[in-house]
Amino acid sequence: MLNKNMVFCFTGKGPVPRSQMETMAIKAGASVTKSITSITTILVIMDMDSQSTKAKKARENGIELIGPETFFAMCNSHIKNNVHSENKVKIDTLSKNSIIQK
Repeated sequence: MLNKNMVFCFTGKGPVPRSQMETMAIKAGASVTKSITSITTILVIMDMDSQSTKAKKARENGIELIGPETFFAMCNSHIKNNVHSENKVKIDTLSKNSIIQK
């Protein structure tokens, strides 16, 4: 599950625009960086075999690499665990607006 200590960076072309994935992370309470920095904790990478600068730097610095599917699952888990009935927030609102439906 996402938390406020997580700092995401994204690399590669994903199933949805990067800006949407960044917004999902922020709405779930995490932070986002445009490049790998000393505070980056997770790189969302579309191709685990990528040799991009971001991927290389993340590996060199021991930053966790995850695929977009894992990222979406983390976001959805956060939403499900933080739904407040008084606000009548639908669990799947973010998913329907942000993830391509199969």
